[in-house]
Amino acid sequence: MSIGSVIDKFRKITRLSAGVLAAVMVLGCSVTSLAATKVACVGDSLTRGYLLKNANESYPSQLQKLLGSDYEVKNFGYTASYVIDDGPLEYIDTAIYPDSVAYDGDILIFMFGANDIRAYDWTPKYFENQYAKVVNTYTRSNKRHKIFFIIPPESRDEYFSLQRNAVEPTLKVAARFGATVIDSYNLAIGHPEYYMEDKVHLTGAFYEKLAKLVASSVKGEVKGKTINGAEYIYAPEETMPSAVQQENNLLYAAAQTAKAQRDEANKPYIEKLLAEHPDYETTGLYN
Repeated sequence: MSIGSVIDKFRKITRLSAGVLAAVMVLGCSVTSLAATKVACVGDSLTRGYLLKNANESYPSQLQKLLGSDYEVKNFGYTASYVIDDGPLEYIDTAIYPDSVAYDGDILIFMFGANDIRAYDWTPKYFENQYAKVVNTYTRSNKRHKIFFIIPPESRDEYFSLQRNAVEPTLKVAARFGATVIDSYNLAIGHPEYYMEDKVHLTGAFYEKLAKLVASSVKGEVKGKTINGAEYIYAPEETMPSAVQQENNLLYAAAQTAKAQRDEANKPYIEKLLAEHPDYETTGLYN
């Protein structure tokens, strides 16, 4: 083979390689542009869909259907978990937590408080700081995340109405991250039929409504009002049957009585806690 032939062959190979490389680059751009937006749903049993016979009825599963193939929704809910570090099971100690962080969702949706609000040492400040500490562990990558917080619905047991105490601290956490708060209160307050026998966990019918509200929020189809740097989306009010309103009034009265009894019983433990850890609301108990 002459030197000229070798040179011609080299030029052909070079042109071919360049063409392949260009095609790969175009394909790579195409794949990137078509990649699904990753959505991480992080929370406790209300995110997991505890007690549902069909896991597809959980709110993350129904959210996936509503958002479609442009999104990939992952359920990182873990039953009985807390964000406060004095909870029996702190979320960051669960087996699913590392996976939820590694997933590095483009959209992060947190729903905590249903368990935390029941803790004897719960305070708004303690909850706010502990919640922010957990959320911060998801923001350490270079990705710019869109963050949402969901206020869980009320339970219909002796803790009825307590969940409203978590609204203000959740808004403060959201403000730290420039996030959006979605308040689910009106979705369930007039619907006792949505609740399981334990009066805490809910049916797929509720999760369907929640998923619709979350999907609309994610897509920017609904807007809330801005409160100190956080967007607050409050589920629209629904007409409530008078019988349900009366039942709610009875639940509220009973819950207030139960709360007074718990506060009295927990008083010596709180005094001991404050004596030993006067700054626990800010620092946490186990750092």
